[in-house]
Amino acid sequence: MDILEILDRCGALERGAGDVYAILAERFADDPGLRALWRKMAEDEREHARKLETWRALVAAEVPEHRPVASGFADAIREIEILLRNTRSEAWRCASADEAFALALKLEESELDSLYTTLLRSSVITRSSDAATALRAETAAHHEALVRMVRERSHDEANLLLASLLVESEPDDLP
Repeated sequence: MDILEILDRCGALERGAGDVYAILAERFADDPGLRALWRKMAEDEREHARKLETWRALVAAEVPEHRPVASGFADAIREIEILLRNTRSEAWRCASADEAFALALKLEESELDSLYTTLLRSSVITRSSDAATALRAETAAHHEALVRMVRERSHDEANLLLASLLVESEPDDLP
């Protein structure tokens, strides 16, 4: 898989995550707090896709011999593609906030953010070459909003545990 295909597929993954959150916003349209959370998360994922598309356009303009070489992404991309297919269909059936939280936590605990920040870090549009800084800058607010809502609204022990683990996985050695 060459860098252009990787960027195409990872952009599609980010758009797919945005679609899942947009579905959840629609499913919970009667709850202003949840609707706002899911809409914001959808927009965050779409912004990730836009950044990858910008980098893809820059890479595509390069002479093929000067393009970055990337490897090791194929398995993670396939796994997330399967996860997104499943979560998209599950999102339409969510009947409770806890079911929606479980889907969101599954997505946020996947390799999606790791793939995104790895690709972004290696681009000319990044602001940080440090993985922890890039990950935190790109995902911290998104994760914090989800975790805050889970802690406020969830009655499911598994969701509460996953939310705690998501917070624990955030780099805390940043200024």
